[in-house]
Formats: sequence, structure tokens, C-alpha cells
Amino acid sequence: MVTPRWAFACACVVACGGAQRDPAKPGDEHDEGAGLLAQESASLLIGNGSDTPVEQKKRRTVGAYGGAIYGGDPYGGMNGDPFGGTSYAHWTAPVWSYANQAKPPHYVVTDQGLDASIEGTVTWPNPIPAELKTPCGALPAIALGPQRGVRGVIVFIEKVTTGRGIGGPGRAQLGGVIAKHGCVLGPTAQLAVPMPSSVAIHGDGQRTSVRIAAPGVPAKTFELQEGGLVTAEVKPGVTRIDGEDGKLGAAWVIGIESPYFSVTDDRGQFRIEQLAPGTYDVSFWQAPIATINADGTFAYGAPIVVHRSISVVAKQTAKVTVALPPR
Repeated sequence: MVTPRWAFACACVVACGGAQRDPAKPGDEHDEGAGLLAQESASLLIGNGSDTPVEQKKRRTVGAYGGAIYGGDPYGGMNGDPFGGTSYAHWTAPVWSYANQAKPPHYVVTDQGLDASIEGTVTWPNPIPAELKTPCGALPAIALGPQRGVRGVIVFIEKVTTGRGIGGPGRAQLGGVIAKHGCVLGPTAQLAVPMPSSVAIHGDGQRTSVRIAAPGVPAKTFELQEGGLVTAEVKPGVTRIDGEDGKLGAAWVIGIESPYFSVTDDRGQFRIEQLAPGTYDVSFWQAPIATINADGTFAYGAPIVVHRSISVVAKQTAKVTVALPPR
């Protein structure tokens, strides 16, 4: 939750005309229009179907997380809209600058015979990892709910031969929105669908440097100013985002090119629908469990990944229970 002191400090920067520095130079590949904050502090831009590209860039898409599947808009259940409301000083957070390209799926798209589904629960029956002692207080190493259900596990199917399309009316198009909350970035793990996509990282009241490590390329570091915004492209695979000094808890963004995914809820439950009958390799991805070194830096092992071969038949729901870590 945004603290009153931080909210007052941010409001003062806008209202009092204090010195401001844009998080990126105009025209820079990471320039998301944050310099427009003062210009738009007195008006809310509403698209009318004929917006210019610049106007489209200023607006954010409500429900970009696909609604209830992530627990709300847009942080996946993390206190709603950016900065605690639908806008900040009447400035709408810009959408990511990497436009989705019209790319045909790697499977046969159909709307017929997609009446099978998979549902289940992910649990943690093993000893619970110790809390993390950070300057921001004690933080849980893993999010557990009732009956030790694991919250926030990414469940997805990558290999599909026949299925529904990606995107379009009524289809979830997920994109990365991450917020800095004191010592951590959140949500810890999320999906970005379809590719290409990007992640928008929102700062809080304290400046820091974030490090973005995308698959197959060297890590890059960017300054995240107070209340600032940094964006970066998300590639297929796992992108890790943390602090340059190692003292900012990491977030992971998984880029996939499939419409079949879910995220476990507070009880560790998930459901994937509109499947064609067949056998699927279902992936369960839990972010690495963190520990704290003596110097205050975060340390991580490997992510916990479980694969299950699950068969489904027409008009029926296959049910599965997965324990983490696998025994």
C-alpha cells in the first residue's frame, strides 16, 4: 500500500513545481512518456477511436491483466491501479511501447470441440522456508494459503496442436506491470501473453537501479526514479528483474505464446479451460525461494518447475494435485 508520506511527496512534486527529472531521455527506447506528467496533471485523456499514436501511448488499458484471473487490475491483486487509484494527478500510466505483432499461432486455431478442461491444486507439504529478515521487516519466503495451498504459481501449456486463438475480443492479453514496494518488486511472478510484450516497472518513494535479465541477452541496468517508470521488452522464456545491488527482491516475467495458462489463487487452485481432447504437458512454475545473505542481499536457487502429462476427454474436467517441491 502506498504510504501517506510517499503520496504527499509525489503530489508535492507535481503541485509545487519541484525539480523533476525524466526517467529516460525523450525519444529513448525506454521513454514511456513520463515527461507528460505535468502536461496531463489537469486533464484525463479518453480515447475516441481516432487517437493518434502519441495519444494511445498516454492511455492505459483497464483490465490489462484479464480481470479476475489475476485477482484484479493491474497488479494481480496488489492494491489495484498504479499509485492507489485509477490515475495519478489525472495522468494515466502509459501502456507498454512494444506493440503486439500479427503473428499466426504455431497450432491449428478452431472454436469447435474445445470443451475439455483441467483444474487442480498446488500445495506445499514440506517444511515452510524461514521468513526473510529485511530492512522493510519480515517477509514470507513463499505465499501459502489454507491447507498449504501455494499462491501465485504459474500454470501453463506451451505445446498445443489445436486450440483457441490468442488475443482478440474477450481474450486475455497479459502484459508486465511491476511495482516496487520498499524492498521488493511485485508481483513475484507473472505471465506476458502474447509475444512480443513488455514490462512496465513503477517506482515508489525511493530511487533505485533495477537490473533486467532477459533470456539470451546480457543484463541491463536502468535508474528507477522516485515515482518513475522503466519499461523493457519481454522475450519468450523467463525474464528476471531485481535491484542492481542485489538488495531489491526480484520479480519474474514468463513470456509464452499460448492461450492456455492460469495462476493459482489464495488456496493454490487453478483452472484451464477450452481445451481440445488430448494429452498435454502442463508446466507448474514456482519462483525461486529467496534467502538473505549477511550483507542484506537476496540470494536465489533455481525455480521449482514440475511437468505433468495430463489427458483430457471431451466435455470433462481432469483434476490433479501437485506438491512442491516434487518428491
